[in-house]
Amino acid sequence: MSENTSSSFRVEKLASWFVIMAIIIFCLNYFSNFLQPLVIAIMIWYSVFELRRFLGKIKIKQKSLPVWLLNIFAFIIILMISVGIFEIITLNLELIIQKSPVYIENFKAMISGLQALPGFEDLQSRVVGRIREYDVQPVLTGLLNSLTNIAGNIVIIIIYVAFLLVEEKFFYKKLHALSKTEDEKYKLDTILEQITAANRKYISVKTQMSLLTGLLSYFILLLFKVDFPVLWAFIIFLLNYIPYIGSFFATLFPSVFAMFQYQSFFMLIWLFLAIQVVQVAVGNVLEPKIMGRSLNLSPLGVMLALTFWGIIWGVLGMFLSVPITSVMVITFSRIESTRFIAVWLSETGKVD
Repeated sequence: MSENTSSSFRVEKLASWFVIMAIIIFCLNYFSNFLQPLVIAIMIWYSVFELRRFLGKIKIKQKSLPVWLLNIFAFIIILMISVGIFEIITLNLELIIQKSPVYIENFKAMISGLQALPGFEDLQSRVVGRIREYDVQPVLTGLLNSLTNIAGNIVIIIIYVAFLLVEEKFFYKKLHALSKTEDEKYKLDTILEQITAANRKYISVKTQMSLLTGLLSYFILLLFKVDFPVLWAFIIFLLNYIPYIGSFFATLFPSVFAMFQYQSFFMLIWLFLAIQVVQVAVGNVLEPKIMGRSLNLSPLGVMLALTFWGIIWGVLGMFLSVPITSVMVITFSRIESTRFIAVWLSETGKVD
């Protein structure tokens, strides 16, 4: 093959990758209303799968429970937890909406106090007037309505989960049917085992660390006597699944709220520092020691994935960015034509 022919082939290959990426991005965005409930259903199915695996260790008269019964138990437990979380969030949001006029008046009074400080006259004329006119209630009501819309999709999500549980036992048979040789079957099984192990490790450790962070933050919020400590502790737990920026906003939200509640900038600073100490201790010291480098993901790759999925699917995409990137690295490393993507997304460049 001549040099010109080889160069032309590389250009065509690169162009084909750009076309494929454009099609994928378009489909992810255009079909998001269909794909997002399906992805949530897959997340619930995976939770049922892992919980079923745990419940399978329980034996009655030296016998394990049948799979169908384990599925029912696991699904009911996951459903009850989901409903409980939804009720806690909606109840607390309703209470915040009811008390929001008090917090807004506290904040307005705190801002007005800046008038007495030299150099803040310009701030008063330009900013404070707009703050006083701003009504936060529509924002909170919109958030509550969004949660209600998610609950409206619960029926279709449950149907998806039910079909995924039924389809699960035929999944490996279908994959093996597509494989022509035993070597291909072995390769597929290896990829699936690595994907499952990596995501299981990530989700398990991340959940434990997020629970610990949320619990410690809850006691700090109680110590500072901040309203709705359960809601803020749960938000801290939840946002810790979002890499890098999640822990910052998880700390910022309750700190800003405490400022509204106590009419004090110092409350914001002290509470932010107190919760941030917990975030750093758990997220930067304890979590790396337990998780290690099992995911082998580049920090830049994770940040790009976080940005990309955040733009495409919002908060849900941010939660999924790390598991999706992990799956991509493991899968692409086993395919020669996509191996270069796995190398760039990995932390060390070694993907074998």
